[in-house]
Amino acid sequence: MADTQIIQSFIAASAITEFALVSIDANGKVAVTTAGSDVACVGVAQRAASAGDAVDVVTFGLTRVIAGGALSPETEPRLSATTAGKVTATGAAKYPVARMIPNINQTGAADGDQILVLFVGPTVIHA
Repeated sequence: MADTQIIQSFIAASAITEFALVSIDANGKVAVTTAGSDVACVGVAQRAASAGDAVDVVTFGLTRVIAGGALSPETEPRLSATTAGKVTATGAAKYPVARMIPNINQTGAADGDQILVLFVGPTVIHA
């Protein structure tokens, strides 16, 4: 997947889990994104990190993320952040940050599943 990603290294402001959505803070560090209304979501951490560690973050492109609940790409493929840096179907007043990329082996997801997405960052808020 390396040729389909833009990756930037950041310093972790706090503990980050692998494949968690992360947001930039006022100090230029990243922390786990916890809300779909967070416009500062900058990407997806590619490994777990402790506070002060450097962590590679996919800021655009294909990457794995963790589902925060049941997902059905045929009814709502747009995804927003939810608690613990996971993704959920986009609802009202949330920023879509990614689109689920299903395949013949994974046509949906349950809470905790790793899924493939196209991360694009916060876009127009969902009305």
